[in-house]
Amino acid sequence: MRHLPLLAVLLLAGCEPEPSVGSYRVPREGAVAVAPATRAEARPAMPASPEMVAAAAKEGSPSFPAAPAGWTAKDPGAMRKGSWSVGPADAAADLAVTVFPGDVGGRVANFNRWRQQLGLPAATAEAFDAIQIAKVGPLQGEVVHFTSADGAKATRAVLVAHKGSTWFFKLTGPAATVRSASDAFDAFVAATQLP
Repeated sequence: MRHLPLLAVLLLAGCEPEPSVGSYRVPREGAVAVAPATRAEARPAMPASPEMVAAAAKEGSPSFPAAPAGWTAKDPGAMRKGSWSVGPADAAADLAVTVFPGDVGGRVANFNRWRQQLGLPAATAEAFDAIQIAKVGPLQGEVVHFTSADGAKATRAVLVAHKGSTWFFKLTGPAATVRSASDAFDAFVAATQLP
């Protein structure tokens, strides 16, 4: 009987809940947490190497016609030869004019890169056999128009080879803006004179 109080204490001690074990992820000091990218997010622009920037600088600047109403010129930056915001501020598309040495992987690779940026699958070379011809001054290029599967975004672009380089005129943004600016875009490209 004298061990009864000791037995009661031991029984009560045994009734306490088990301590829970938790795990936590703590970022390294100085690390920045990055949310995973979703399909709808725009992919970052491909960084240009110093060699590409130098090669683009040697190309000279095109002679552009007057921009249509509703287009706002922007600072072109290191790789762009021309840059405009096209359409209303709340639904503007981006027009970039760039030049790269060589063929930058070839026409099919470039077309598929633009498709990928809109979340579209790559297409075969045969799918691009019937592409429309585009005028760039006296030169002849190719124009493509891609719309994302959900119909929200679009790209209209012209690719033209000139003096060992490839020039790109690329209009990207809300599908409705790109569609409504297509004729003005084509006329603008046709009136541009490359150096």
